[in-house]
Parts: sequence; C-alpha cells; structure tokens
Amino acid sequence: MRALRLLAIIPATALIGAAPPIPRETRPGEGVLCIGTFIYFVEKIGRMCRPGEDEEFQQRIGGYAKRFDEYIIRNSGGSSAALETFKNGQNLDSDDRGYICEGDVAQSYDVFIKIPREELDKAVDEILSRDGPASFGDCV
Repeated sequence: MRALRLLAIIPATALIGAAPPIPRETRPGEGVLCIGTFIYFVEKIGRMCRPGEDEEFQQRIGGYAKRFDEYIIRNSGGSSAALETFKNGQNLDSDDRGYICEGDVAQSYDVFIKIPREELDKAVDEILSRDGPASFGDCV
C-alpha cells in the first residue's frame, strides 16, 4: 500500500517513535488514524509555528486534514464526537508552543514538506479510497 510505504521514507524521529510498517495488503481504514495524526500535526505546526510560510503546502495539508475529518466522521457513525475524542487523545488540542513548534513534532513539518506533492497526494488518495473503520494499523 502506497500510504504505508510513505511512512517508510519518513525518518523514525519524525514518526515520533513509530516502527516502520511492512508493506502488505491492508483492510479499509487501516492506517487512517496514523497518517491522519501526522497530517493534523503538520497542519497545526503550519498554523501555530509558521504562519505565512509555504502557503501552497499549508493549504494542501489543510485540504488533506479536512478529508481525514470527513473520512473519520463518515466511518464512525456520522458524528463529529468520535473525531474530537480522537484528536484530544492525540494531544492535537495542545496550545503548548514548545511541544508543537520544537523537537520531534515540529520536525514532522520539515519531513512532509520534502515529500513530492504527487507522492503525498497519491498516498492520501489511496488510504482514504476505501471506507472502513479508521484504525492506526501497524504504523505505531
């Protein structure tokens, strides 16, 4: 699966301790929460730490984040409550600039911006192409 191969090219430090996945056929929804978490953090880093920089990239990441939101809501009964619970559980509601703008979390922005647009587009398209219960899969 292309989306899981995407994780294999991201340095382990950028994956915040995640083990690299073994490419294999996945169930619909598998890996959505993992990739989604990285997308959400990259979006937040852009908004909080790098406003006005990399405008096209930040808009694209924002578009991906909306698609992950829609997927998670659609595949968890149509309520945004599951999405909010998930995001809160991942510490995505943090306003701690040190946590978001420095260290491993901040490094994920630098890693994702280097991924060619076409490759990231394909990975997001692929992982969101089949509806199913959103899960982390093997990426963490």
